[in-house]
Amino acid sequence: MAVVVVVPRDSSLQLRMVTGTNPVTGAPIIESKTFNKVKSTATEQDTYDVVTALVGLQKYPLDEIRFEKESQLTQ
Repeated sequence: MAVVVVVPRDSSLQLRMVTGTNPVTGAPIIESKTFNKVKSTATEQDTYDVVTALVGLQKYPLDEIRFEKESQLTQ
């Protein structure tokens, strides 16, 4: 059986913010801002700390944070 090597790749970070409310359904309107090429060496805690700083600069309240890590599998 071959040994699989995991090679971390740059990730993306998405801030999902509530920008309003749908007048018909009352559901929140969500818009997102994506930051690509987050370094693979960034830890989850470091990323969260940066997000909390970025949220303070946003006009709308934060609904959700998405942090998508990518990896390449090779032999």
